[in-house]
Amino acid sequence: MAIVDDAVLSALRQCLTDADPGVRDAAAESLERLDTLGRIDDLLPTLDSPDPAIVIRSLHVLADLGHERALAGLIRACRNPRPDLRATAVRLLGERRDPRAVGPLVEMLDDPSVDVRILAVEALGQFGDRRLTDVLLAQVGDPSPEFRGKVIESLERLADPKAQDVLLPLLQDPDAGVRRRAARALGRLEVGAEPAAPA
Repeated sequence: MAIVDDAVLSALRQCLTDADPGVRDAAAESLERLDTLGRIDDLLPTLDSPDPAIVIRSLHVLADLGHERALAGLIRACRNPRPDLRATAVRLLGERRDPRAVGPLVEMLDDPSVDVRILAVEALGQFGDRRLTDVLLAQVGDPSPEFRGKVIESLERLADPKAQDVLLPLLQDPDAGVRRRAARALGRLEVGAEPAAPA
Protein backbone atom coordinates (compact mmCIF):
# COMPACT_ATOMS: atom_id res chain seq x y z
CA MET A 1 0.00 0.00 0.00
CA ALA A 2 1.35 3.43 -0.97
CA ILE A 3 2.26 5.76 1.87
CA VAL A 4 1.30 8.87 -0.13
CA ASP A 5 -2.09 9.07 -1.87
CA ASP A 6 -1.73 9.81 -5.61
CA ALA A 7 -4.89 11.95 -5.57
CA VAL A 8 -3.37 14.18 -2.88
CA LEU A 9 -0.15 14.54 -4.88
CA SER A 10 -2.10 15.43 -8.02
CA ALA A 11 -4.21 18.05 -6.21
CA LEU A 12 -1.12 19.63 -4.63
CA ARG A 13 0.67 19.76 -7.99
CA GLN A 14 -2.28 21.67 -9.43
CA CYS A 15 -1.92 24.18 -6.59
CA LEU A 16 1.57 25.01 -7.83
CA THR A 17 -0.09 27.22 -10.46
CA ASP A 18 -2.57 28.87 -8.05
CA ALA A 19 -2.96 32.63 -8.41
CA ASP A 20 -2.05 33.16 -4.75
CA PRO A 21 1.70 32.91 -4.00
CA GLY A 22 0.98 31.70 -0.45
CA VAL A 23 -0.99 28.72 -1.81
CA ARG A 24 1.84 27.94 -4.26
CA ASP A 25 4.41 28.03 -1.43
CA ALA A 26 2.29 25.85 0.84
CA ALA A 27 1.73 23.31 -1.95
CA ALA A 28 5.45 23.20 -2.77
CA GLU A 29 6.33 22.70 0.90
CA SER A 30 3.76 19.89 1.23
CA LEU A 31 4.99 18.19 -1.91
CA GLU A 32 8.56 18.28 -0.64
CA ARG A 33 7.47 16.75 2.67
CA LEU A 34 5.39 14.08 0.94
CA ASP A 35 8.27 13.28 -1.38
CA THR A 36 10.43 12.58 1.68
CA LEU A 37 7.66 10.47 3.19
CA GLY A 38 7.33 8.56 -0.08
CA ARG A 39 11.02 7.69 0.14
CA ILE A 40 10.79 6.31 3.66
CA ASP A 41 11.47 2.79 2.38
CA ASP A 42 14.79 4.05 1.00
CA LEU A 43 15.57 5.95 4.19
CA LEU A 44 15.06 3.22 6.80
CA PRO A 45 17.94 0.97 5.59
CA THR A 46 20.37 3.88 6.02
CA LEU A 47 19.93 3.50 9.79
CA ASP A 48 22.23 0.48 9.49
CA SER A 49 24.97 2.43 7.71
CA PRO A 50 28.49 2.12 9.15
CA ASP A 51 28.82 5.91 8.66
CA PRO A 52 27.43 7.63 11.78
CA ALA A 53 26.92 10.92 9.88
CA ILE A 54 24.53 9.18 7.47
CA VAL A 55 22.61 7.61 10.36
CA ILE A 56 22.31 10.96 12.15
CA ARG A 57 21.04 12.68 8.97
CA SER A 58 18.48 9.93 8.48
CA LEU A 59 17.33 10.16 12.09
CA HIS A 60 16.72 13.88 11.73
CA VAL A 61 14.69 13.38 8.55
CA LEU A 62 12.65 10.65 10.24
CA ALA A 63 12.04 12.88 13.26
CA ASP A 64 10.50 15.51 11.00
CA LEU A 65 7.97 13.02 9.68
CA GLY A 66 4.86 12.23 11.70
CA HIS A 67 4.38 8.86 10.04
CA GLU A 68 4.22 5.72 12.20
CA ARG A 69 6.98 4.04 10.19
CA ALA A 70 9.27 7.01 10.79
CA LEU A 71 8.63 6.67 14.52
CA ALA A 72 9.42 2.95 14.27
CA GLY A 73 12.75 3.85 12.63
CA LEU A 74 13.66 6.17 15.51
CA ILE A 75 12.73 3.49 18.03
CA ARG A 76 14.81 0.92 16.16
CA ALA A 77 17.80 3.28 16.28
CA CYS A 78 17.61 3.16 20.09
CA ARG A 79 19.18 -0.31 19.78
CA ASN A 80 22.15 0.89 17.72
CA PRO A 81 25.44 -0.40 19.16
CA ARG A 82 26.89 3.14 19.18
CA PRO A 83 25.87 5.15 22.28
CA ASP A 84 26.08 8.47 20.41
CA LEU A 85 23.55 7.25 17.83
CA ARG A 86 21.28 5.85 20.56
CA ALA A 87 21.51 9.22 22.29
CA THR A 88 20.49 11.05 19.11
CA ALA A 89 17.51 8.73 18.61
CA VAL A 90 16.40 9.15 22.24
CA ARG A 91 16.70 12.96 22.07
CA LEU A 92 14.67 13.10 18.85
CA LEU A 93 12.02 10.78 20.28
CA GLY A 94 11.72 13.06 23.29
CA GLU A 95 11.33 16.14 21.12
CA ARG A 96 8.43 14.51 19.27
CA ARG A 97 6.52 13.86 22.51
CA ASP A 98 4.62 11.10 20.79
CA PRO A 99 2.88 8.96 23.45
CA ARG A 100 3.90 5.84 21.49
CA ALA A 101 7.53 6.64 22.38
CA VAL A 102 7.00 6.46 26.16
CA GLY A 103 7.55 2.67 26.41
CA PRO A 104 10.78 2.70 24.36
CA LEU A 105 12.05 5.71 26.34
CA VAL A 106 11.37 3.92 29.62
CA GLU A 107 13.41 0.97 28.32
CA MET A 108 16.31 3.34 27.65
CA LEU A 109 16.55 4.09 31.38
CA ASP A 110 18.50 0.80 31.58
CA ASP A 111 20.96 1.78 28.84
CA PRO A 112 24.63 1.20 29.76
CA SER A 113 25.48 4.77 28.68
CA VAL A 114 24.73 7.40 31.32
CA ASP A 115 24.38 10.02 28.56
CA VAL A 116 21.60 7.99 26.92
CA ARG A 117 19.90 7.46 30.29
CA ILE A 118 20.05 11.19 31.01
CA LEU A 119 18.42 12.03 27.67
CA ALA A 120 15.74 9.39 28.28
CA VAL A 121 14.86 10.72 31.72
CA GLU A 122 14.75 14.30 30.40
CA ALA A 123 12.46 13.21 27.57
CA LEU A 124 10.10 11.40 29.94
CA GLY A 125 9.84 14.47 32.14
CA GLN A 126 8.70 16.49 29.13
CA PHE A 127 5.58 14.35 28.71
CA GLY A 128 4.03 15.84 31.84
CA ASP A 129 2.37 12.49 32.61
CA ARG A 130 2.18 11.71 36.31
CA ARG A 131 1.78 8.02 35.49
CA LEU A 132 5.55 8.16 34.93
CA THR A 133 6.25 9.26 38.51
CA ASP A 134 6.83 5.72 39.82
CA VAL A 135 9.12 4.91 36.89
CA LEU A 136 11.22 7.98 37.65
CA LEU A 137 11.20 7.44 41.40
CA ALA A 138 12.74 4.01 40.82
CA GLN A 139 15.77 5.74 39.23
CA VAL A 140 16.88 7.93 42.16
CA GLY A 141 19.34 5.29 43.38
CA ASP A 142 21.42 5.40 40.19
CA PRO A 143 25.17 5.69 40.89
CA SER A 144 25.57 8.73 38.59
CA PRO A 145 24.97 12.02 40.42
CA GLU A 146 24.26 13.77 37.12
CA PHE A 147 21.60 11.20 36.28
CA ARG A 148 20.05 11.43 39.75
CA GLY A 149 19.89 15.20 39.32
CA LYS A 150 18.09 14.85 35.98
CA VAL A 151 15.63 12.41 37.55
CA ILE A 152 14.85 15.02 40.21
CA GLU A 153 14.34 17.70 37.55
CA SER A 154 11.93 15.46 35.67
CA LEU A 155 10.03 14.68 38.87
CA GLU A 156 9.85 18.41 39.54
CA ARG A 157 8.29 18.92 36.09
CA LEU A 158 5.67 16.25 36.80
CA ALA A 159 4.86 18.01 40.10
CA ASP A 160 3.44 14.85 41.63
CA PRO A 161 3.23 15.30 45.44
CA LYS A 162 3.96 11.61 46.00
CA ALA A 163 7.57 12.29 44.95
CA GLN A 164 8.13 14.17 48.20
CA ASP A 165 8.87 11.10 50.34
CA VAL A 166 11.60 9.96 47.95
CA LEU A 167 13.07 13.45 47.48
CA LEU A 168 13.41 14.21 51.19
CA PRO A 169 16.27 11.71 51.78
CA LEU A 170 18.09 13.16 48.75
CA LEU A 171 18.69 16.31 50.81
CA GLN A 172 21.45 14.18 52.40
CA ASP A 173 22.88 12.92 49.09
CA PRO A 174 26.71 12.90 48.94
CA ASP A 175 26.58 15.10 45.81
CA ALA A 176 25.90 18.81 46.37
CA GLY A 177 24.25 19.16 42.95
CA VAL A 178 21.75 16.43 43.82
CA ARG A 179 21.04 18.04 47.22
CA ARG A 180 20.50 21.43 45.54
CA ARG A 181 18.11 19.99 42.95
CA ALA A 182 16.20 18.05 45.61
CA ALA A 183 15.81 21.18 47.74
CA ARG A 184 14.54 23.18 44.76
CA ALA A 185 12.17 20.42 43.66
CA LEU A 186 10.71 20.00 47.15
CA GLY A 187 9.98 23.71 47.36
CA ARG A 188 8.24 23.70 44.01
CA LEU A 189 6.28 20.55 44.84
CA GLU A 190 5.03 22.18 48.03
CA VAL A 191 4.06 25.42 46.29
CA GLY A 192 2.31 23.53 43.51
CA ALA A 193 0.51 21.06 45.78
CA GLU A 194 -3.25 21.31 45.98
CA PRO A 195 -4.48 22.50 49.37
CA ALA A 196 -5.76 19.77 51.66
CA ALA A 197 -9.53 19.37 51.77
CA PRO A 198 -11.13 20.80 54.94
CA ALA A 199 -11.85 18.22 57.63
